[in-house]
This record gives sequence, structure tokens and C-alpha cells, in this order.
Amino acid sequence: MVDLSLNNKKVLITGANGFLGSHIVKRTVAQNADTTIIVRENSDLWRIEDELKFLNIYKTDIRNLESLSKCIETVKPDVVFHMAAYGVDSRQNDFYTAINSNLLGTVNLLNVLGKTGCEKFINTGTSMQYGNKEGMIDESTCYTPKNIYGSTKATATIMGHQIADNMGLDIVTIIPFGVFGEKEGSHKFFPQVILSVLNGKDVDLTLCEQCRDYCYVENIVDGFLMAAKAKHVKNEIFNIGSGVTHPLKYYVDLIIKEMNTNVKANYGILEYRKNDLWNPLPKVDKVKNILGWYPAIQIDEGIRRTISWYLNNYKKYEMRGR
Repeated sequence: MVDLSLNNKKVLITGANGFLGSHIVKRTVAQNADTTIIVRENSDLWRIEDELKFLNIYKTDIRNLESLSKCIETVKPDVVFHMAAYGVDSRQNDFYTAINSNLLGTVNLLNVLGKTGCEKFINTGTSMQYGNKEGMIDESTCYTPKNIYGSTKATATIMGHQIADNMGLDIVTIIPFGVFGEKEGSHKFFPQVILSVLNGKDVDLTLCEQCRDYCYVENIVDGFLMAAKAKHVKNEIFNIGSGVTHPLKYYVDLIIKEMNTNVKANYGILEYRKNDLWNPLPKVDKVKNILGWYPAIQIDEGIRRTISWYLNNYKKYEMRGR
């Protein structure tokens, strides 16, 4: 088992106010890492409000090379978790912003880090970069993305590893498939169902025949931390997930059963999204064999924890955009 401790390490996190990034922040703070975050001006930091007093905060944009350089040259991080991305929300579909944020932003980070040095650069991929595939998807599967988010993240992965190799940086890309948990955006699948139930409203859905591998967020964070600490792991790409898919209806039914509600799931009311993925099934042998990772928290327990958090915090979602 890889030691997950980042005690006294200088850690830099981009996208720290996002869903997955906020969970990385919580864990690095808990491990007494010297944690610095990069967020844009006027970012909503509600997800990390409990950790703010423990953080060094730089308000800049990874697309701004000059400002980014000043930040990194000051911090001189040992470990970087690159979580920032544009397009996770399907409503974010501007090509130029996606290219500038996901691709050029990653290049800017690596360009500066190549000069300052860095023990480990953890890049975040997406299952969207693989596109629709039949059968299991391993890390050698070719990228055939169907949307701008997937294509820019695929390009950032390819270029990121090439640039890091040229600059002598130790890079690892983690590709999560389905992730759920506390603090996820209200537009995402699990929060849509949970928040509808909490508000006593029936849930309008597609037929929910698409299959997904949903894994609880704390399991995914374990993988990121393991990759950051594994000195023997260099220039690697890891899929991460449970390795098992279920139709979306399976997860909806689990949530409604756990919440013990009379609210109904109205299947077939909504149309499927254009270019939706139907059964992205990750092969996760590599992350298990090399990092010793496994999903320690099973789906039922993850759902219980998630529902409990939303029950106590759903009023946070009354603000538009959360």
C-alpha cells in the first residue's frame, strides 16, 4: 500500500473550488500539506469554505502565463494536482474557451513547472476522451471523443505527457469515469435526483438505459493521492473506477430506496442528450496492480454518505449556478 501522507509537502491545486478539486483540498489540508490553490477572480469558494483559513490562495487564471508564472515561481510546489477544466458542465460548450482552458492552460502549467521543477504533476483526464466504445476500455484504447470537452482533454493528455517528458517532469494522468459524492453541482445526475426528492418533486428522466461506472468520490481521491506519492510511477495513465457498469436506472432506484420517499422517477420524460456515452466500461487492472488502489467505500455506503450531506446542506443549492 502506498503511503498517502503529504505532510509538509508544498501542494498546488488548480480547480480547487470544483467538485473533485474541493475533495482533494480537504484531504491535503487534513494531511498537513502546505496547500496553495489557484482560483479565478470572483470564484465561488463555497465548497472549500471550511478549509479557507488553512490555504494559500492565488487569484489568477491558468490561461494567463505571466500571472501563473509569478504564482508558481513563488510557491515552488512539490506536487501539483491539475483539476481545473472547462466543459465538465455540458452547458459549457464554447470551443475557444475549452481550448484555452483545457489545452493551453495545461501547457502553461507544464511550461513554468519545467523551469521551477516539481516532484509530481497529477493531470486529470475524463472518460469523455475515449468516446463511445464497445467492450472494456483500457489505457491503450484510442481516443475518439464526441464533444469539445473530451477532445480538448484528450489533446491535453497527449501533449501534457510529451511536454513533461521533454522537460523531465514526472506526470501521471488519472482518468475517472463516473464520480459521485458530496458537493457535486446541481446539474449533475446524482444531485438532480437527490435534490428533487428533498424538494418533494417527482424526478423527470430519460429512460436511463445508459450504463455508467459510478464510484464514490473519496475512492477516486485515494487514487489521486496514491499517484502523487508513488515515486516508482512515472509518465503513466490510469483509468479509475469500480470496473462495473449499471444502467442509470439502477442508481436512481438505489437513491430513492435509501431516501425512503414517495417521490416518483418518471422515466422516459426527457430525451437522451446528443453524443451521450452509452456504456463506458473502464478496465482498472492497471491502477490496482501498480498503485494498489481499490474502491474502499462501496456504492451503498457512498450513496448513504452523499444523501446525508445533501440533507444537511441542500440550502446551499438555492443560490443560482451551484
